[in-house]
Amino acid sequence: MGFFSSLGDIVIAIFRLLGTLVLELVKLLERIRSGNVKEKISGIKLEIPRRTPTVKEKKSFKEPISETLHFDPGEKENTVLKLQISAAAFIITSILYAFNMISLIIFLVVGIILILLIAYILYYQIRIMYPDDFQAYRDFFLMYIAVGFLIIIVANNPLIYSLFSFTLLPSLGVLIVALIAVAAIFIIFRIRYYRDYTFGEVIEVGENTSQVRVDYDIRANVKPDIYIVENNNFNVKEHEIVKLSIESSLFRESKPKKIIGKQ
Repeated sequence: MGFFSSLGDIVIAIFRLLGTLVLELVKLLERIRSGNVKEKISGIKLEIPRRTPTVKEKKSFKEPISETLHFDPGEKENTVLKLQISAAAFIITSILYAFNMISLIIFLVVGIILILLIAYILYYQIRIMYPDDFQAYRDFFLMYIAVGFLIIIVANNPLIYSLFSFTLLPSLGVLIVALIAVAAIFIIFRIRYYRDYTFGEVIEVGENTSQVRVDYDIRANVKPDIYIVENNNFNVKEHEIVKLSIESSLFRESKPKKIIGKQ
């Protein structure tokens, strides 16, 4: 496992570098144009700590940002869904361009729009909604952007996709490379970021079980929903944040099983 973990670190670093280079080039003009705005914003931020916090605010300083801002679960789910759709659309656009089904101009216009959208969702929404897991989201979707460019590189290098010996249908070789790249991302991400637990908010307490609301957790592969979990001898109250063990599955979403701690 140490070898695969090291290999995963190397591959993620390469994909992260490719994705970061693309995003930074796009964001460069935005940084230059918004220089004055950022100065004003930073000035406002300096004045915020001068206000005397209430007792409730003092207690919430140690809580994650996502909890203190109280994002609606539906809003968080829709944000992740938009991110997934944008990443998938970029890969599809790359495949269409690789097969000469769209022109370079269309690819550049659509590709830049999708990359900007992905960057916006990641840095202005996901980073606030999921501050503790932001790095996992960033690496996952930057790797998918890198896969899109990898598909184009492979499609323009017959020596690569010809290794699969599909002389009658060379495009099939490109698709196989794309599938291998997507599978590699899933495996590498699972090795580096996967965890066998998640967190949820207790919404109803029973004698032996409780209903817990869980947000989307990319690291535990848990979809947002309300789950019935075992109390496991924990005395919990409504609206408490609890740590949950999960029932893991390789090819489907994991499900929370029982409470194993409190946050």
